[in-house]
Amino acid sequence: MKREYFVITILDNPQSQQSADRCIASAERYGYKVEKFNAITPRTEGFEDMVEEANLAIDQFSTKYSRPENALACYLSHRALWQKSVELKCEVMILEHDAIFRDRLPPTLAFDKCITVGEPSYGMYDAPNSLGVQPLTQKEYFKGAHAYIVKPNGAQDLLETSFDYNRPTDIYLNIHNFPYLEEYYPWAVYVDDHYTTIQTYEGIQAKHNFQKGRIIDLVEA
Repeated sequence: MKREYFVITILDNPQSQQSADRCIASAERYGYKVEKFNAITPRTEGFEDMVEEANLAIDQFSTKYSRPENALACYLSHRALWQKSVELKCEVMILEHDAIFRDRLPPTLAFDKCITVGEPSYGMYDAPNSLGVQPLTQKEYFKGAHAYIVKPNGAQDLLETSFDYNRPTDIYLNIHNFPYLEEYYPWAVYVDDHYTTIQTYEGIQAKHNFQKGRIIDLVEA
């Protein structure tokens, strides 16, 4: 099945553009052509209407780890790419702007509906004990939604479930709602973040870069 590659980018934010350019360059080293996808932000025209149309409940995005409106906008950006997978009738690889490729994926990646290929970027997690495609192992949910691939049937399922269950994107992608979620190991993509448009200070403290002594700034989306 054909696959398209998109990196979610805040086009009017120079930091996001720079990070996305780095992501695209890293992908090119392994033969992947990644296209920028215009991120939805709280400043996007019609943002409140988008939230209402998607039946999103802001209280489900209100945690001490993230800014609710920004988390909502991030979710809507991912949701728009699920819709694109359905419309294009092809696999879509969804990347966030701070993702970096460090390896090539197998030419034929045999997975069911949705698979993460990204190394966890925050918190505690489990590493798979074997190589290749396997059930989601790192946690019961994606430990960062910065690098995953969705098929049209998986994208359709994610879209339909979103009307009844709202959570920040990575928590939304969990094995309780979507038992078919898978993981490819060794992880081909990692995150190198030095700023965030979504997390609060409490959220930053859980990031691996912060724990390594990296300064991570809070910026507006």
